[in-house]
Amino acid sequence: TMSMTKIATVNFETSMDKQAKRAKMVDFIEQAGAQGCNLVVFPEEVLTGIGEAGFVAVSAQDKLGIYSNSELVPEGESTQMFIELAKKHDMYICWGMAERDPERDFAYHNACVLVGPEGFVGRYRKTHLVLTEGFYHFPGTEFPVFDTALGKVGLYVCYDMCFPEVTRILANKGAELLISVTGWPNVTGTDDASGHTEYMLFQKARAAENMVPIVVSTLCGQYLEGHSMILGATAGKVIACGGYGEEMVVGEMDVQREIVEARMLSMGGADLLRDRRPNLYGELVEPNAFNPAYNVDPRGC
Repeated sequence: TMSMTKIATVNFETSMDKQAKRAKMVDFIEQAGAQGCNLVVFPEEVLTGIGEAGFVAVSAQDKLGIYSNSELVPEGESTQMFIELAKKHDMYICWGMAERDPERDFAYHNACVLVGPEGFVGRYRKTHLVLTEGFYHFPGTEFPVFDTALGKVGLYVCYDMCFPEVTRILANKGAELLISVTGWPNVTGTDDASGHTEYMLFQKARAAENMVPIVVSTLCGQYLEGHSMILGATAGKVIACGGYGEEMVVGEMDVQREIVEARMLSMGGADLLRDRRPNLYGELVEPNAFNPAYNVDPRGC
């Protein structure tokens, strides 16, 4: 079936004030609903904050602050509130937050949550933690794909974009639409910053190599990249892209058509997923001196 999906993705300026940010998220959701959007996406940690020190220096105060803002998913009040709004507007809502671990009260994850008209759809916990982020968050161990009215949806968070394995696994599990919530840095707030180059290069590469569309939502403001965007499934295709300021970017795509055009037309009919040789790739997971096994959660082995 071919049908257009209207998507909103938000450049959002963050703080540690959860109530104020939640109110601002509701405003954007109401705007997206008024425009008839089927999906609205907010950035990484949008609800609970990234602290004051950033991910270059550790801060016990930030650790406590993020913990204090964290909530259970889906039982927490914010997820329940967004479920009600998703039902009200007949749309999917996706956002980043610190998810309190249900079994270990002191632990929390950098999670991306998806809800829709049917209620709670699912969550993904960031698996690749950058620099000091491991001081705050416990890593996730799974790459789920969720069945929705928009198609099969896979989620990933910020630094995950630098690891092709993440989106490859999601695409291999049949994901038709990827959603990436990020807080990518841009130290100078200009296009010549290395952060801008990295962000654009990695996200576009993930869409191109998997021939799958990607919706990216990114924090904006000082030292942050903004540029929330909607990428098509064909290499380099940008359907919509924001700038450095706070804004809601809206675009439309036919998700299945994007995939069909990418895999049947864009490279002369070459289908990058079909042409893989997975039986030859076992070395990727064989430990050696250059491929150490230390960076794993023992529960995930």
